[in-house]
Amino acid sequence: MEKNKQFKRLLSVLSKYKKDRPKPERNLDQFRATEETILKRANYLGNIDNIAQKKMLFLGDSDLTSIAFSMFYKAGKITVLDVDQRLLNFVKHVSSENNYPIECFKYDLRNPLEKSRFKDYDICFFDPPYTPSAINTWLIRSLEACLGSGSNKKRKKPEILSSKLLILSYGYTDVGMERGLKIQQIITSLGLIIQEKHRDFNKYYGAKSIKSLSDLYIIQPTPQVNLRKLDTSRSQFYTGKKQK
Repeated sequence: MEKNKQFKRLLSVLSKYKKDRPKPERNLDQFRATEETILKRANYLGNIDNIAQKKMLFLGDSDLTSIAFSMFYKAGKITVLDVDQRLLNFVKHVSSENNYPIECFKYDLRNPLEKSRFKDYDICFFDPPYTPSAINTWLIRSLEACLGSGSNKKRKKPEILSSKLLILSYGYTDVGMERGLKIQQIITSLGLIIQEKHRDFNKYYGAKSIKSLSDLYIIQPTPQVNLRKLDTSRSQFYTGKKQK
């Protein structure tokens, strides 16, 4: 489908549910991406090799990228985790009426993912709060979702690592490059590598502190990922020692 036809279709769906869509919650650092950005994201994801067989996890989705993707593409599985029940109810409603295969779960991502429920994903997409601690946490949750099960030897096989994609949106201005450097250091410290970086890929309504722009990072795990630390963090969750 041509992009202009896709865009018209996306606008039609969003317009239909405009009154029902929850407003951004500033306390959760929610800023809506523009409709053009949502479509760009959907098309980027849709053109990943063998996407129809991939399991996709959205760690938060106030921008409705999961819905835009489902309008034009198919995946092996699509899951949305979010702490905002309003948003989840909205995604469920739109998905139900349009037969989009999106499953939704309320989850506070400050806690490790439940090992039995959220595992073996191929792609994690997220646009988290732009604090270093949030970026670090969301990256760890992505690793838990993609590399959280199986033996360490199996999880560190090159063919396994190379099949996983962590897709992060993060914004900083040219006068705030030290913020970008800090995020780059966090990514490296977790044993991850930035394979691609698309400057100013995302545009937003009202995110003035980053000039309403953010970059799209395409990240992959390397054999330097500390799976033992990852597994310890998850086990603490099950003994009642939740991370704060």
